[in-house]
Amino acid sequence: MNKSLLAIAALAASSAYAQSVQIGGVLDGGVATYSKAGTTQQSQTSFNGSGLDAPTSFFIKGSEDLGSGWKANFELESGISLANGGYANSTGALFGRMAYAGLSTNYGAVNFGLQMDPAFLSVLDTDPNGGSEYAAGVSQWLNTARANAQGTSVSGIFDQNAVSYSTPNLNGFSGTVLYSLGGLAGNSNANSHTSLGAKFAGFPGLLISVGGFLSKNATGGTGTEYNAGASYKFGKGILAANYIETNTTGNLVRNKITSGNIGGGYELTPAASVTAGYYDIENKTTSGSLKTFSIIGHYALSKTTKLYLGAQNAKNINFGTAFLDAGGVGTNVSNSPANTVTSAGLVLGIAKAF
Repeated sequence: MNKSLLAIAALAASSAYAQSVQIGGVLDGGVATYSKAGTTQQSQTSFNGSGLDAPTSFFIKGSEDLGSGWKANFELESGISLANGGYANSTGALFGRMAYAGLSTNYGAVNFGLQMDPAFLSVLDTDPNGGSEYAAGVSQWLNTARANAQGTSVSGIFDQNAVSYSTPNLNGFSGTVLYSLGGLAGNSNANSHTSLGAKFAGFPGLLISVGGFLSKNATGGTGTEYNAGASYKFGKGILAANYIETNTTGNLVRNKITSGNIGGGYELTPAASVTAGYYDIENKTTSGSLKTFSIIGHYALSKTTKLYLGAQNAKNINFGTAFLDAGGVGTNVSNSPANTVTSAGLVLGIAKAF
């Protein structure tokens, strides 16, 4: 009898785990120093454990083959900080970066739950610094689009209560459309967020990306964003540029911010590479600006471990609080057109994937 029970338990266990499950992530920690930071505009040196190159996070994801080309998929992803072990780079919840389940076929994939914003991801596709957290695509998005994200999207990055559809690769074309439901009784559009990201990679070395979102709050305010960019790989080098524009209307304070970004990278050796980018953000409403130049070098110690060293110079003219890295370590403030703040920064860190 005991042998029968053991056999049944073993069969149940093998059936329950007849699916592919992966566990992984990145641990990224570094030290950043700035010549001027915060409201006091004094020098600051800080440890950042939430990721200065890649977001510190871990994930559990998997898929199950349902037959006839159908698969059931899921992903849970948590943002964490090496500084204190708390939540970071997320909504602030346990799995505040990703928490969704869905189905996929040869005709595309549909997912239900917390997901990354497709427009945000389309900007990272053509970021001159490769989507680094330090003085690059993520911080530029926070400076440009964060204030105009409404509804169920956190900073225009983490879309809650969302349903999405992603196309398969169609001769180099692919895209994702997402809708976050606000769930307000009597007004189905209130607190909603609609986002789109698409790209074309059908020509060797060339990538073209476009995206945009429309967010609505409960009282008629709207935030919009659109972006377009391209990158081109040639030999050991790459050139990239993109443009972002956001606006608010309705009962929100009218605000228009644009960001033009250009740069590229080069593989010095199989282990060493460098990227550089110039980011020009303009607040058309206040005539403020934030102009940043950043350069980041990487050295791979192995396939999963790398060191990075970065430097930046940022000029803030009446722009207000500025994110000089995604963790917000080096924010500086300019309160009037006559108050121009120039801040220089350095960062050194390590990123370990697992």
